[in-house]
Amino acid sequence: MRKEKNKFLLQGIVLLILGLLFISNPIQQGVIFLMILGGLFTVIGIAAIIDGLFMTKGIKYKILRSLEGVLVAAFGLIFFLRNPASGATLIINFVVIMMIVLAISNTLAIFKSTNGLKWLAIALNILVIWFGVQSLFDPQLAIVIFYWTVSFQLFFTGINHIMMYFLVSNLKD
Repeated sequence: MRKEKNKFLLQGIVLLILGLLFISNPIQQGVIFLMILGGLFTVIGIAAIIDGLFMTKGIKYKILRSLEGVLVAAFGLIFFLRNPASGATLIINFVVIMMIVLAISNTLAIFKSTNGLKWLAIALNILVIWFGVQSLFDPQLAIVIFYWTVSFQLFFTGINHIMMYFLVSNLKD
């Protein structure tokens, strides 16, 4: 349980800092975020190609792994070399769904706590889910408010993770 507590604290601090960075200048930070994401996808794709060509056994698996690497790297290059906003809808949906799933899992985990602060954590999770659902149901709105939505989701999730660091100590191993 100690590792889980430390993970919550570290994740909370990182998410809170990212949320504050996004809130301070959401458009510039969002473009940087998309470019970094593109660079990471490119590196992951290249690693998958190398893995497919040199480390995977069986010709079918080599081809499949190499093709996967090419697709991931190409996807990353679109963000990294071209206008990062060109694939914004896909990334918006991916980030929003990830944040919704994280908020739901955090809400389920926090119900075991007997601390009264659990209701604040649950309220923050509900806000994250609400922002996410709004973005999923209106893609045009999601693109317009993407940076602000992600800013607040990161901010609330960061606060929630830091709170969970203190609330998890009440849970039994």
